[in-house]
Amino acid sequence: MTAPVSLTGLNHWFADFHALKDIDLDIGAGEYVTLLGPSGCGKTTLLSVLGGFIMPTAGKVLIGGQDMTHVAPARRPTTTMFQDYALFPHMSLRDNVAFGLRMAGQARATRHKRAAAMLELVGLGHAPMARPHELSGGQRQRVATGARPGC
Repeated sequence: MTAPVSLTGLNHWFADFHALKDIDLDIGAGEYVTLLGPSGCGKTTLLSVLGGFIMPTAGKVLIGGQDMTHVAPARRPTTTMFQDYALFPHMSLRDNVAFGLRMAGQARATRHKRAAAMLELVGLGHAPMARPHELSGGQRQRVATGARPGC
């Protein structure tokens, strides 16, 4: 599902540093947008505001016409793929994917079955016992995608 995104009058300050200055951006449903710019220009801050990880100092985030400015990340219709995949290097792919379920108290057999299904979905079902360092960057990203809560 896609929805239009509208960022209006976004400003964000980190102490006395003005990271986002009067950002207005409309993205149509189904459009692809690329943010380009030098290090420190606000790309990550803008994405963090869109995802709800940072509340803007001023302005609004509308998704599908609904104000999401103060909605928690878990309640937004957005997905975030972090640049650092945050995989545990000492754990197998299966255990990385199943980690959230483990913390939620799911039984080992249940979480291993679910993790196997997620690894299959991302094309890594053949390597559940591999370690992250044995994978390419794209493969690590696919494991991280399968390891997100709610998957």
